Amino acid sequence: MHEEQFQGEVECLMKVKHKNIVRFLGYCADTQGNISDYKGKMVMADVQQRLLCFEYLPKGSLDGYITDSPGELNWRKRYDIIKGICEGLNYPHQNNILHLDLTPGNILLDEDMMPKITDFGLSRCFEEDQTGVITKNVGIFGAGML
Repeated sequence: MHEEQFQGEVECLMKVKHKNIVRFLGYCADTQGNISDYKGKMVMADVQQRLLCFEYLPKGSLDGYITDSPGELNWRKRYDIIKGICEGLNYPHQNNILHLDLTPGNILLDEDMMPKITDFGLSRCFEEDQTGVITKNVGIFGAGML
């Protein structure tokens, strides 16, 4: 990830503060010089390491709870999860941010099974007057997903 992409993601994460979005706590970025063998020659290279820190959500991702078994989650809890996802997705949209990779694996659950959207790595932040964007990669589609 290039520096401007990393900065863009951090800026987006700092803008999204909502009860149904995983809380961004901070980041760390470090660059160190390293000497490595490349095609038989010793070369100097900068090695960048970047870490993003988020709140911990003990119940894991929603994809672990999606089953046909009605015993896992009662209908009221299912409704609350769907409603929370909708509210969590509406908030960034109201702030000119599109997630672009919403999957059950990108929805984490807290100790009370409240859903929180995560992984804004493919998200796009828009300016107030911007009406569209062209992008090459939108989401990840797996078997059985539309």
